Amino acid sequence: MEWYRKHPHEHRHKMNHLYLSMGVSRQGHWEAVKRATEQAQKEPYYIGLMAEVREMHPGMGLRTMYDQFMPEGIGRDAFIALGLREGFRLKAISNPVRTTLSVKSHKYGNLCIGKQFTDVNQLWVSDIFYFPLNERHYYVVLIMDVYSRRLLGYSVADNLRAENNLKALDMALNIRGIEHYHFGLIHHSDKGSQYISSDYTGVLEDRGIQISMCNDVLENAHSERVNGTIKNDYLNRWTIKNVQDLQTCMGKAYTYYNNRNHHSLKMTPLQFEAYIQTIAPQKRPIMEIYTIKKSTENPLQLKFEYN
Repeated sequence: MEWYRKHPHEHRHKMNHLYLSMGVSRQGHWEAVKRATEQAQKEPYYIGLMAEVREMHPGMGLRTMYDQFMPEGIGRDAFIALGLREGFRLKAISNPVRTTLSVKSHKYGNLCIGKQFTDVNQLWVSDIFYFPLNERHYYVVLIMDVYSRRLLGYSVADNLRAENNLKALDMALNIRGIEHYHFGLIHHSDKGSQYISSDYTGVLEDRGIQISMCNDVLENAHSERVNGTIKNDYLNRWTIKNVQDLQTCMGKAYTYYNNRNHHSLKMTPLQFEAYIQTIAPQKRPIMEIYTIKKSTENPLQLKFEYN
């Protein structure tokens, strides 16, 4: 006892006995120490990576960041824990304003019901979201090719007139560079007044594009998702002082979104569009869109379909 009182931080136990009691080998212990030391030395690199990615993709979560960049020498849980410790936790952002001025119309139904898609330019979707700035609301129109997740067109305005939707549509048409979509491209949207306007539908009809409108907001889920990504993962994370900044930042978000890996694609939209051209149509992934339709047995029952 006298020896322990004089040497409180020392012991007479053999290290092999300690390793055995902990269920590890001497080699395993030192390998773990080595890994921990190497990871600690690399922490500045990981933190720098997080900062660089957040600058370009300010709404990208730590889990998505790890899955996309797969940094060597650190596991996903440790990467996330390090990011949270260093203040990279994302703050949730709410969206309280409604942008759809719905018009009762039975002229255009949902053409996505029962359809399967295996290529780009088979289904485009469009929607609008608002962006508050200097006590005003600005509105962003987006058009996306659902199969490749590629954003094709956008516009920013201080009103909800159809001319702004036409700007986004013109951009999409110019990017694709196809004069007439005789193969049956579908343009899908909600029943907002902008999409039902004669100017807008006239352009679609002149190009041979089929017009589809959802019966329920859930049937435009792809648009809702990309709206949330552009607004909450990009625009709301940047410092935007005026409408010129908003226009510039929307252009950046458009570019970054099309050049980031998407979980469902395992690559960027631009890479995916090039990739599928190397695959025979019958061997490409099949996409079906979520729809709600009335059951024939009970007109009040809703049937949900998703693949």
